[in-house]
Amino acid sequence: MLSLCRHFRQDRLTGARRHAICAVRPWRRRLTGAVLKTAAAILLLAASPSMAAGSRTSVFQNDEVTLRLVRAAGPDAGTVRVALLVDLAPGWKTYWIDPGASGIPPQIDLSKTEGVASVHDHFPPPHRFGEDDTRANGYKGDVAFAFELDTRPGETIGAVKAAIFLGVCNDICIPVQAELQTAGADDEAAVTSAFAALPQAAPAGAFSVSAGPDGKTLRVTVKSGDEPKDDAAPDLFVISKDGWYFDEPTQVTRKGDTQVFDVPIAEAPAGAQTSPATIDLLYTAGSAAVEAENVPVEP
Repeated sequence: MLSLCRHFRQDRLTGARRHAICAVRPWRRRLTGAVLKTAAAILLLAASPSMAAGSRTSVFQNDEVTLRLVRAAGPDAGTVRVALLVDLAPGWKTYWIDPGASGIPPQIDLSKTEGVASVHDHFPPPHRFGEDDTRANGYKGDVAFAFELDTRPGETIGAVKAAIFLGVCNDICIPVQAELQTAGADDEAAVTSAFAALPQAAPAGAFSVSAGPDGKTLRVTVKSGDEPKDDAAPDLFVISKDGWYFDEPTQVTRKGDTQVFDVPIAEAPAGAQTSPATIDLLYTAGSAAVEAENVPVEP
């Protein structure tokens, strides 16, 4: 097992020295434990005075990334749509909800917004980059994360408040922590664009999953409905909510609109005797993407 070190430094305006977080691969799978606590401690020590003071605006900016929190002008059937716009400087990247072997998943908390009953978050399809221990799933350039906020009965949602923690990485990684709110930051066009970039819901029968005979893999069959173009390399992202973790799939066969992937099981919950009951799948081919949650795994 190889040891991974991702280096974090505070915004150069504060002059704080560089820190490092090290863990044994795959450390992404234990972010709710010691690694996340360590990252949180670093953030508390490294926070700039303006952030520590709790001031909120709709924009955060440093040399590596600009964040802007915007909302749609009004609720739609009791739901308010919100987007976090992330503009990365050239060469910098941030990460998807399953960030891969060396990434840092985004932590975005909108629960402190007054009048909110529940929050549904949505992320656009990621890309893979890096090699070996730096392999990761995420984004470069401009990306937007989308949110739907359900309103409590009899209440309204005004300014949306977000507590944000992102890993922003190049040769080193910077922990970006910001508290933003949308007061005076309505942007219908930006919110609409964020939701338009999300994966589509997969049609019925698009995915079928079976457990491998060795107990170490899953076999996923994808029927995309259209044969991918040669320049649109298909890819499959697999996650689970139940403590299962998976390595990057390999494509076994591709014939017409049907592709078959083998998915290595990287880690199982303690005491697990079988394969997961369900998994979530995201299939991409070029700019097209479809997703499905709770896809059953056949024995």
